[in-house]
Amino acid sequence: MATLKEIAQRAGVSITTVSHVLNGTRPVSTELKKRVLEAMEALGVEPRLPTRKRSSQLVAMLIDDIFNPFFTEVFAAAEATARSMGYHLLLLHSIERGSDLLYLRDLEEKSVDGLIVATRLGIAHLKKAFSAQLPMVFLGGSFDVPFSTSVFLPDKEGAYLATKHLLELGHRDILCLGGSAKFALFRERFEGYVRALTEWGLTPNPQLMVEMHLTFEEAYRFGMEFLRRAQGNVTAVFTHNDPSALGILKAAQDLGIDVPRKLSIVGFDNTYVTRFTQPPLTSVDLPKKTIGKRLVELLIRLIQGHNVEPCFIEEVSLSVKASTAPRRKEEKP
Repeated sequence: MATLKEIAQRAGVSITTVSHVLNGTRPVSTELKKRVLEAMEALGVEPRLPTRKRSSQLVAMLIDDIFNPFFTEVFAAAEATARSMGYHLLLLHSIERGSDLLYLRDLEEKSVDGLIVATRLGIAHLKKAFSAQLPMVFLGGSFDVPFSTSVFLPDKEGAYLATKHLLELGHRDILCLGGSAKFALFRERFEGYVRALTEWGLTPNPQLMVEMHLTFEEAYRFGMEFLRRAQGNVTAVFTHNDPSALGILKAAQDLGIDVPRKLSIVGFDNTYVTRFTQPPLTSVDLPKKTIGKRLVELLIRLIQGHNVEPCFIEEVSLSVKASTAPRRKEEKP
């Protein structure tokens, strides 16, 4: 699908003019409006002209898992930024099912000016639910959608730091529990894990790279089964988010496996809950306040008709707590 820039180039007008035609933010001459609409038709973008004259000053953030504290912390910063810029921010929880399309269409009818997409809901669903010109900012991925941009996270580097930490502690059989590799952020976290193992001269074991739905409940069920049959071969676990790390921690404790003496665990996101577990959880630390702020700032610039380049968050570190320790000498090297 064509981008805002491509439509402007084909019509021979500025990107701002295209935005004004589509969003109704300012009057545009009949001739320029005709050129923009003809360019959209030629590029296969369905014109859907605005029904309102003024902005609603309302934007929304769509997330997958309302129980993941990462989104709570990012939303808190995003909401504060939106208020400071004169907008209201809604938090929306979406599970991929048929009823979601009606829910999302209803959202657009309420005149939402733009959308932050922090969900694995398929882009086909979003295209069906929203008009082609609704400004969107995607977290952790990019999509072929007009009037959109993305905020990318240091997923590969974060996973590398987590795995390197475990390797430095002497662990070699490290389970990597991640989301589906068809999504860029999880794919890059697997790549960071593989990179660290390779640098240590180790051959990654595909059986220790597990894809699953990263919730506490799913990780706990998996951990109860996996740790029972692992029989001490696996001495460390790196998971792609904190809820799944907590699920593994709970399974280990229920099975009588001492953390960290017999099993080290590392999560991802370093959310506030990692400080309150027993033991406190080592986790990859992302700048969640910065992420929330950038998401809103980019979205509002899109709404105002600017051409916005993607944002790359580079800040990442490892918050080492008590859930990781050196591999015991009697364990398998």
